[in-house]
Amino acid sequence: MKNNAMDYLPRMVIFSRVVELGAFSKAARELGLTSSSVSQHISALEAMLGTTLLHRTTRKLSLTEAGHSFYANCSRIVDLASEARQLTESLHKELLGELRIAASSFMASEYLVPALDDFIRANPKLRISIDVNDHNIDLMDKSVDLALRVGKTSGENDVYLASLPAVLCASPAYLRAHAPIRHPEDLPQHDFLFFTPHGSSVEVSLRNRGGQCAQLRLTPRVSANHARSLRRLALQGHGVARLLACKVQEDLDAGRLEVVLPDWELDVYCAFLTTKYRESPPQKIVKCVAHLEDYFRRRHPAPASSASAADPA
Repeated sequence: MKNNAMDYLPRMVIFSRVVELGAFSKAARELGLTSSSVSQHISALEAMLGTTLLHRTTRKLSLTEAGHSFYANCSRIVDLASEARQLTESLHKELLGELRIAASSFMASEYLVPALDDFIRANPKLRISIDVNDHNIDLMDKSVDLALRVGKTSGENDVYLASLPAVLCASPAYLRAHAPIRHPEDLPQHDFLFFTPHGSSVEVSLRNRGGQCAQLRLTPRVSANHARSLRRLALQGHGVARLLACKVQEDLDAGRLEVVLPDWELDVYCAFLTTKYRESPPQKIVKCVAHLEDYFRRRHPAPASSASAADPA
């Protein structure tokens, strides 16, 4: 019957310290054990191996031939264990190894890659892997450390970054060809282009400057989990799209798209970070989160509130 490694590996550590310190009592003090306990562990180890490792006298300890050979291997294993511990600690405390970050195609190109420029330069030992997906992936399943997301609100354990206003917009050609949209009640008569992977109906909340609120449930004619595709469909005149203002600002400025109901505001979205680490995240996660927070503060200085995670944009 083979000996269990869990039985003899701790005893190999005890044996090594006895040899290096030259006495059971010294090894016992260092390891927080009693001298009798150390002696029992050495005797049990010799019984497992079927040989004597130490000659014991009242004055000193000396290694047998088998003890010399066994100690050489013990010392190597103890050193390897120490190296493994130090490497693990350095990976946790220092910016080493790989950092995997997920983001949508828009957030990756518009925010994540520009934000990481200085971070990558400042941490040459850190490998960065960016996973671009236009739907929320499971961080544990995909072994992703950090995700940059956009939703109506952020979760309790998420890191809020910035508020991102959204707009209803359509091409001038679409607006000319369809009934005018003067009030929120006119919206159900129109075709909609919404970000929703499942094609389900979407809640739209609006508020005007006078404090009036309107809440509508609208069903999209075309839905997609790719915001740039929705922008293209809007430019082609296929309907009214709800998109982040930053995604279509150039089209609005150029007149390729027009804001629908400009006196009414949609609920704002927010950018946030979420991670699979709930306690004691590695230093590379802590530093990257702080870097992204600073980047978003500089780019979107206006404060806003956050709550629980919702639909991605």
